Amino acid sequence: MKYSIEVYGLTKEFDSLIAVDHISFKVKSGEIFGLLGPNGAGKTTTIHMLTTLLKPTSGTAKVAGFDIIKERNEVRQNIGIVFQEPALDNRLTGRENLEFHAMMYGIEKGEREKRIKEVLELVELADKADVLVRNYSGGMKRRLEIARGLINKPKVLFLDEPTLGLDAQTRRHIWEYIEELRKETKVTILITTHY
Repeated sequence: MKYSIEVYGLTKEFDSLIAVDHISFKVKSGEIFGLLGPNGAGKTTTIHMLTTLLKPTSGTAKVAGFDIIKERNEVRQNIGIVFQEPALDNRLTGRENLEFHAMMYGIEKGEREKRIKEVLELVELADKADVLVRNYSGGMKRRLEIARGLINKPKVLFLDEPTLGLDAQTRRHIWEYIEELRKETKVTILITTHY
């Protein structure tokens, strides 16, 4: 597949507000693609449409070769999402958080354990897997969020403001880490940021 994401005239209106206005772009497989802009520019709304969480007012798109309107389930099976707001349970360990999300994807127990081990090693948290998430630093939490987004071996990973709220040094480390991740996994990554 030459393109992992193809967007054609995608638009989202909320009453009289046009949040996303006829955007079109293509993202090659294995590429990191950034949606840049200030808060309120429609970046998160675009991700919500591409991940089938929000239906576009008009236009269409394909993600991992599947139509976001006609093939919603197939899109969801082939993507990982790291939301702007944390989706981790601070009362659980890193491993338990990943276990929960892997079960939500229907990953069988044996495969689940293997995938959890792989993604923890990939994000360099294997030695902290059994620590409660409430004891993780901000950077560790974001890396665990990325591991969660990779648990189902997605073809496309969406990262919505992955460095939001992090200090400059941690933010730079996360950006470097995302590039290494792309090299190692060959996953297509779409990132939103205002930095």
